[in-house]
Amino acid sequence: MLDASKLNPPEMSDRLCRLLQCAVVWSFAAAIPWNISLPACGQVAEAAKPLAGKPPAKPSTPAATAATTSDTAAIHAAAAAYMQALERGDGKALAALWTADGDIVDEQGNVLKGRDTVALTKKPTAEHEPPTLLLRETTLRFLTTDVAIEDGTVQIRLPGLVATVFPPKVIQGRFTATWLKQEGQWHIASLREAKIEPAGGPVQLADLDWMVGDWTVVDNTHSPPEKKDPTDPAVPANADNAPSMEIAVRWNAARTFLLRDMKIIKGQTSLSHISQRIGWDPLAREIHSWMFAGDGAHGEGVWKKDGDAWIAQASSVMADGTQMSSLNIYVYNGKDRCTWRSFHTHIGGEHLPQVNMTMIRKPGSALQ
Repeated sequence: MLDASKLNPPEMSDRLCRLLQCAVVWSFAAAIPWNISLPACGQVAEAAKPLAGKPPAKPSTPAATAATTSDTAAIHAAAAAYMQALERGDGKALAALWTADGDIVDEQGNVLKGRDTVALTKKPTAEHEPPTLLLRETTLRFLTTDVAIEDGTVQIRLPGLVATVFPPKVIQGRFTATWLKQEGQWHIASLREAKIEPAGGPVQLADLDWMVGDWTVVDNTHSPPEKKDPTDPAVPANADNAPSMEIAVRWNAARTFLLRDMKIIKGQTSLSHISQRIGWDPLAREIHSWMFAGDGAHGEGVWKKDGDAWIAQASSVMADGTQMSSLNIYVYNGKDRCTWRSFHTHIGGEHLPQVNMTMIRKPGSALQ
């Protein structure tokens, strides 16, 4: 089985499905009774529609109904055997449940041989933790007494990728599996996959509308220890002649990007001017940011919502060529205050301490 635990968070995108390939997605897609709380697939098979040019099929008889029920149970048993083989990493047993010429067409249109692919499945280990999968809906219908079509949706949750910061990445997919009865046994003859794209675009980007306005940044690390009320303003970041930061955020005319303008000032001197655009990336299908500094530094970031917090994982290149990565967590209080924590995960080979700040919106500046 492919090792999803070694993927980096920025790589948690559409290609995860391609990397996992069918050894994950389609194998669980075939495991109908994996979760007993889910509705059983293939409840009562529908009568197959008559083929063109042939007389209609006769109404179902008690014997035909019994045969259909028996075959449904047999497919359930085959799926259960498939699931058990997958859990123990038995590629040989998995391959035996496919027809000799069975194939898989994944969401990218890649065609894979069923038996050859599943035969590569490895036993799960501490270093190769398998993803968690859950079947959401399945239906089973019989085209003939020897051919059945299964349709369903599946949810794939990747294991523990930066679990302390990001919720596990979840991928939604659809599948259609064809079951073929050969010599009295049901086998998988084909599998077709499609990814269910998450909601996004302008609707999801609109969740960042609270950012609009003019903000003053105060440094929590300078707050006097005697302050007990966490809602009290912290000491301005320019206390003790420290640099101050001002942030202005506006929508562009089409409301497709948030324009974020940040200035770091010390006294009357501008130390840094940073422009940032935050928008929906239609290719990666996630919220993305692009940053440009006046000194030539530049960077990118990926934004994700986790409960009440927004998490932005950023990487940038400084003017001197030094590379930096950071994790920024924004928690908005629903009014005019936002706490901002920044963890520099890497900067020129060094790890810097956490930065804690509070952004306070200036009165009346949230007007569009």
